[in-house]
Amino acid sequence: MIHVLFYANMRTITGQAGLEIAPASAGTLRELLLRLAELFPGLHNQLLDERGNLYQDVPIFVNGRNPRLAGTGIDLSLGPDDTVTIFSPISSGRMNVEGLRRPAIDEQE
Repeated sequence: MIHVLFYANMRTITGQAGLEIAPASAGTLRELLLRLAELFPGLHNQLLDERGNLYQDVPIFVNGRNPRLAGTGIDLSLGPDDTVTIFSPISSGRMNVEGLRRPAIDEQE
């Protein structure tokens, strides 16, 4: 099972600290995020833009590593024992999350 952990606002939206997803229903991180958005509709606008790409201000880790640094980005393949950790969007200073969000660069390019 893929272990998913939620922190801060993500935990509030889902109403739980974590859950397990069968690898067959989420072969990649992108598929997992879309599955989570189905299970928790409030997550969709927090995680994904209109093109299905992860917002740049959302910290997410697979086994403690940032998938954005992998060549595949959120199309990273997930294994049955992987742990995906999802945090609330980051903002600092006078900026807020809405101000930071603009159309995300397509991670597939």
